[in-house]
Amino acid sequence: MDASDHLLRVPLFEGLEPEAVKKLGGLTRTASFPTGAKIVEMGESGLSLFVILEGQVRVLYPARSSTFELARLGPGDFFGEMALLNDKPRSATVEALEDVELLVLEQDDFRNVLLEAPSVAVQLIESLSIRIRSADEHISSLSDKAMRDPLTGLLNRRAYRERIKEEVDRALRYEERFSLILLDLDQFKSINDTFGHDVGDVVLGWTGRLLTEHTRSADMPFRIGGEEFAILAPSTEGKVAHMVTQRLVDGVAEARPPVDFELRITMSGGYACCPDNTASAEALFSMADKALFRAKAEGRNRVCGPKTD
Repeated sequence: MDASDHLLRVPLFEGLEPEAVKKLGGLTRTASFPTGAKIVEMGESGLSLFVILEGQVRVLYPARSSTFELARLGPGDFFGEMALLNDKPRSATVEALEDVELLVLEQDDFRNVLLEAPSVAVQLIESLSIRIRSADEHISSLSDKAMRDPLTGLLNRRAYRERIKEEVDRALRYEERFSLILLDLDQFKSINDTFGHDVGDVVLGWTGRLLTEHTRSADMPFRIGGEEFAILAPSTEGKVAHMVTQRLVDGVAEARPPVDFELRITMSGGYACCPDNTASAEALFSMADKALFRAKAEGRNRVCGPKTD
């Protein structure tokens, strides 16, 4: 395996043409370090990429402590890739665990190739753009997961807190209306106590699907608590909000969860409208929550609106 084959293991060079990688490989050198040697130290200037040919190293942080080990690397692994692109200090110390032999590419040699062959620079930019796009997609995926309840697939309480503020701001700025609907499964604790939490989870997942399937495309359903759900309904005033909430409450009462025994589920609902009832996110939630409480107190499986309706 020649130097260019080793460089192809480095993600930075994945998008380069073989000839470009071969040219870079011709500029590398080998270096050996004995057991215990510090190959790079945190804080020093990073000017080289290293590919491990033989032996093992460990990555330590911070430099003054050898007890906090970040990783162990062996033949085929690399470190210092970003040193080719910037002059920032090393972010960790790398120490030889045994005698090691490394392939080294210096920053100056790398940059000279880019200056002499602009096509390589273009290839490098394309390679980096693909990696950045992939990283962005990964971050977006993680962000989406952080905003979703894994059991129901609905947006979670954190997402609700962000979106309710946006909806209030939009309603006030453009003089529009929206409604907040709160829904709570009736006597859900008894389901968990009687049939177990596995059945309870089935009921929650089923409820999440019903809310997704029976709300408008513009509506945003959330799971904001154990058995409590919220829906942000844009362009919806009080009377329409009552109809929407009633339809959802009736839909749950008429459907049956996917369990192998007879189980009837109901839920209660409350709602409030912004800005008709209030122009505050906190007050809107409080009004809808009080309406939900009254629906529970009046017998459950029903809908109540704010007393100011």
